[in-house]
Amino acid sequence: MSVLFPKLVAAVAAVVILPSQTYALENTYLPVEKVPYYEEMPDQPHRLGPLWGKRDVGPAGTLLKVPGGWQAPIHAHTADYQGVVIEGTWSHWVPETGEGRGIELRPGSYWTQKADQMHADACMSETQCVILLINTEPYSTLFKSR
Repeated sequence: MSVLFPKLVAAVAAVVILPSQTYALENTYLPVEKVPYYEEMPDQPHRLGPLWGKRDVGPAGTLLKVPGGWQAPIHAHTADYQGVVIEGTWSHWVPETGEGRGIELRPGSYWTQKADQMHADACMSETQCVILLINTEPYSTLFKSR
């Protein structure tokens, strides 16, 4: 894991969160090696690591970690969200319109995704990708029926 990774997570989180009205009730610290990653879907290799909040309940920041070369099934979310690439090269696109296709998102890159719009994601790197996902409303993931 890159030496810059913990610093980049902290910097990106501060920049993305500060514009909204967020008030800390207490100081919180979570070293990157203690992020409690969990499996979202048993048949998929991606892992989610909550940093703050609970994404299915309300405002939250969650790390998404996937192996290099991984591609997500086409899916949507029930609320808008923002994504920031922390590690690796990411691709995020809307198959129906082609929006975002071919854009390489490297560390520090940012995108937004509207609620209920089917989209796809892929880690274009040979090495893992780590993405910071930020939501302000509760959301869950919906997969396109095959």
